[in-house]
Amino acid sequence: MKKVMVLAGGNDQIAFIKELRCFFNNEVEILLVDQSTNVRAIEYSDKFFPVSTMDKQAVLTIARSEKIDYILTACGDQPLSTMAYVATQLGIPSYLTEKDVRDLTNKLFMKKKMVDNDIPTAKYVCLNEKNDEKSLSFLSYPLVVKPVDSNGSKGVKKVFSHAQLDSALEEAFRYSISKKVIVEEFKKGEELSVDIYVEGTTPKLLLVTASKKIKENQDSFTIIQSYYPPVIPYVEKQILDIAQKIVNSFNLKDTPLLIQLIVNGDEYNVIEFSARMGGGSKYKLIEIMSGVDIMKVYVEMLMGNRPQVNPQKMFNNAIMSYVYCQPGIFSTLKNFDKLLEEKNIYDYFVYKMSNSKIEKSNTSSDRVAGFLIVGNSEEEALLKLKYANSKLQVLGIDGKDIMRHDFLFEECL
Repeated sequence: MKKVMVLAGGNDQIAFIKELRCFFNNEVEILLVDQSTNVRAIEYSDKFFPVSTMDKQAVLTIARSEKIDYILTACGDQPLSTMAYVATQLGIPSYLTEKDVRDLTNKLFMKKKMVDNDIPTAKYVCLNEKNDEKSLSFLSYPLVVKPVDSNGSKGVKKVFSHAQLDSALEEAFRYSISKKVIVEEFKKGEELSVDIYVEGTTPKLLLVTASKKIKENQDSFTIIQSYYPPVIPYVEKQILDIAQKIVNSFNLKDTPLLIQLIVNGDEYNVIEFSARMGGGSKYKLIEIMSGVDIMKVYVEMLMGNRPQVNPQKMFNNAIMSYVYCQPGIFSTLKNFDKLLEEKNIYDYFVYKMSNSKIEKSNTSSDRVAGFLIVGNSEEEALLKLKYANSKLQVLGIDGKDIMRHDFLFEECL
């Protein structure tokens, strides 16, 4: 029986574990590693280790002791570094080397390589805690401040003036493992999320969605919805040309590829990218909209096979909405199953465990749930969204609805 160590225990990892069990016909032992003991994937694993996925030495010690055959992760950037390190130390398969991961997850290495290879991106400066801020003088406000090595939008802030810069830098340094921060010009336009599967070295486009942000969080980038199709026009060939440059420059082969970019007329600028699937249940959105079971494809690829994809348009419209809440203690969801049965929502996803404390709605890790709506017209999708927003509830332990309905209402297409 094979032993597979899975790094991180969120909702997407549940789907990943299920697909691994399917691949091995249940003849597999799943070892889950996550710092939190309050993650949903624990009940789907055979053994659980409450260790940070970023503690490479601790994870390596467990992996050696357990004599694992594979160490894997899905839908997240930071565990990739530990995955590649442990795989190298143990001489077991990994689809990414440590250098690959560094270039793909460290925003500084990524930006340098993009500039060197003519991949369009915003002007930037890298700071450490000893840098003089005068080095930012050639950048124009508004600016985006981000740690070079965090995930889930932690520490990422938009600043509109020099007066806001110090506090943004302080927060970014706090989240940066290497204590380095990138400051880049904010590019106006529509943010697109591009999901690709690189078959061999050829990028195949699976899905292009637009991202809506919570208006209340003006200085951050909290996604409330991903929707298809984007309102703004875009040129598919131009996106694929950028993807091919990324593939060639970063020597990618047989891998998912997630690209975030800003489109403003004829101007395309890459924010960042990674050799993985998008988080937030994006694997299911890709499957429903393109007909490609990307989680299955991903597992096949990890196991050394060479899967092929043939994306097809399945629906005309889709809205993936994320549920945030007022501060409180999450108890249960209400009416989600009912709307699923009524086919008002196509699917839903639970990200928090019951009795989880909800303190804020600033990053993707604050999401309580998500739900997916599909339709064959924009009007149909919007009607379903409005109805869902009027019926769905997130109950606190006092039985009151703590769901932020105003977020979804504000951010309707």
